[in-house]
Amino acid sequence: MLLKCLKSLIYNSVAELRMNKNNKSFFLGVVTGIVLTFVVLFVIGSVHQNSADNDPIQYLEKPVSYEDKTETSFKVFQVLGSAALASEISNKEYKWYNGNTVVILGENFYSDQVVTVKNPQRVGTYSYTNKGGIPMTVPVIDG
Repeated sequence: MLLKCLKSLIYNSVAELRMNKNNKSFFLGVVTGIVLTFVVLFVIGSVHQNSADNDPIQYLEKPVSYEDKTETSFKVFQVLGSAALASEISNKEYKWYNGNTVVILGENFYSDQVVTVKNPQRVGTYSYTNKGGIPMTVPVIDG
């Protein structure tokens, strides 16, 4: 009987010890997972912030004439804050705007606005990815 009680006591103590060890392992695993999640989120945030600081417009040292034109028109198809993506006029008679895509710098643009620029100056290039996932680079015109 005494032997049976000792066996039972030892068995229960070992089982309790295993349970505490498993609880500690589980708790350490949860804490490690939380810490790693915060580290990964911090790294992703840092990378995103650094890429957001990169200006998609690369400015030239000196502006140059845009294709030696004295005047041309563009039709805005997307507003980008203080700039707009626009298509150049390709046929003046029919008013078709299927020409070069450019970025025009300026304020208060709206979709389908026709902007006429006298003595257009190319001040840089703008890089973006179109809806099809293709990287594009277009001239930046100071309007």
